[in-house]
Amino acid sequence: MKTKVYMVRHAETIGNIEQRLTGRADYDLTSKGILSVEKLTQKLSNIKFDAIFSSTSGRTKRTIEPLAKMNELKITQLEDLCEMYFGDYDGCKWQDVNRIHPEIKQRQNEINELSGIPNQESMTDASERMYNCIKKICNKNLGKTILICSHGVVIEGFIRKIVGIPFAEERAKFSQKNVALNILTYEDQKFTIDLLADISFLEGVIECKKH
Repeated sequence: MKTKVYMVRHAETIGNIEQRLTGRADYDLTSKGILSVEKLTQKLSNIKFDAIFSSTSGRTKRTIEPLAKMNELKITQLEDLCEMYFGDYDGCKWQDVNRIHPEIKQRQNEINELSGIPNQESMTDASERMYNCIKKICNKNLGKTILICSHGVVIEGFIRKIVGIPFAEERAKFSQKNVALNILTYEDQKFTIDLLADISFLEGVIECKKH
């Protein structure tokens, strides 16, 4: 029995344009973010969803609220769909982090992984958490069409776990820009990717980096 999963990253926020580490810290959508929500809604307007999920962050819920209303569905918010927790620097601006620990950004530039932040969640643990959550959602909704809105790091980590490709490889291919759309099929306890990180429907809306 095939289960179809539409997975999207949240729209652009003030935290994104301020270049903050927006993990559990939450921020309002920008005007560009609101416009991209409209375009996402248009893109998926012909899809009949059976269940809709988001993280507990307001930015994910706001991104898919129009689609939930269109499908007359309640958004189920789950903590395990939240972004990676950036520890003591969660919500901080990168410019401030760079003054204290420049090696953190240097390491990310080299291997595409965030590490060395006091009390942070590891990218491996965040990816595993996301994978287990989505698999549980799918097993409870076999044969249905599901919409999930989450965050850049954990979506990328989830997809990389499926295909077995580490964060250091093929960065551009797996990078999840704001409102990037991924479509997957879940069957026999396995995921296959039908569409990866698509933003073609945004028609020129400028996107921010994944953090």
